[in-house]
Amino acid sequence: MRFLYFIRLTFFFLFSLLAFGCGGKKDSIGMDDEIRVVCSKIDEPIVKDYLAAVFNDTLYTPAPEPLFKLIFSRPEHYQDLKKYAQIIIAAVDRDNSNPGYRLLHKLLPESQLNNSEDDNPVLLTRDLHAKDQIYVVINASSREHLFNYLDKNKKLLRSHYDEQFKLRGSRFLFDDNQTQVEEKISQDYGWHINIPWGWEILRNDSQMNFFWMGSEYPYRWLSIKWNNGNSIDDQLSVGKQIWKFPINNYKSIRFNEHRLKLERIYFNDYKGWQCSGVWESNDSLEAKGGPFYSYIFYDHHSDRTFHINTLVHNPGKPKAVYIRQMRLIAKSFRSGFLKENI
Repeated sequence: MRFLYFIRLTFFFLFSLLAFGCGGKKDSIGMDDEIRVVCSKIDEPIVKDYLAAVFNDTLYTPAPEPLFKLIFSRPEHYQDLKKYAQIIIAAVDRDNSNPGYRLLHKLLPESQLNNSEDDNPVLLTRDLHAKDQIYVVINASSREHLFNYLDKNKKLLRSHYDEQFKLRGSRFLFDDNQTQVEEKISQDYGWHINIPWGWEILRNDSQMNFFWMGSEYPYRWLSIKWNNGNSIDDQLSVGKQIWKFPINNYKSIRFNEHRLKLERIYFNDYKGWQCSGVWESNDSLEAKGGPFYSYIFYDHHSDRTFHINTLVHNPGKPKAVYIRQMRLIAKSFRSGFLKENI
């Protein structure tokens, strides 16, 4: 982290001179899962290979979707793009005929513009031209120079972009919570979850220990089921609970074996399991379906096992960003809260 801190300080000093006098910064623009990349046409294949190696995670919805979409633009469009939430300006040579390098010449001082093979080619700062912005410069003398630092930069870049998604996503989802409903749920059940504006309570069954809320366009469901005691001692029992969950609680849908994956995780501070896969409607005439994620864990403080299920229905359109947003909602769950602690 010392390295990243150093380049952030250097970068902030440089660009504070450019940003000074611009007044208060407005919020950054753009989608949370999009990264705007500014480079020349000749550099695009190299930059794309590098960024694909950094952001190589895929969500299956069930079609594969990247966590971040790379959208490439040319240097002449930089002024239109500089206030996007995630922007990368890149050049991979020292040729003045390269418009990407000419852009870096305007942005960087000589000491950073003509860095050596021993210098990390990736620079990063935050909130340069807008609030909640990650601003990255790739200034490499060659493909080899860029990829020599891949292992060193990958984890740092990923952590910044993941935190950025959480920051902007949480602000979008939770700036206008249904706090009165949340407090009532906490008083009734002894657990808390953030309920975004516009979400409806579809079922609230104290007899069955089942809570279900949803939102439209696209359709998203999140439900919570809880039981006394620890019922997740082994993988087999967990798998059976998850498999039976939609039939026992939703009635109208079921899980499919396609890409079904069960793995151990820590959910917040709880040791538990995560299951991902595909759901489908029981009625073959409806032909509805989509991705789901389930989180099941035991809370020893309240001696209860919780199962949080999330699913999305957005046929023919992207789903990964909604899965990630619903994970943020699920992660807002806390058990054993008193009203004054919420």
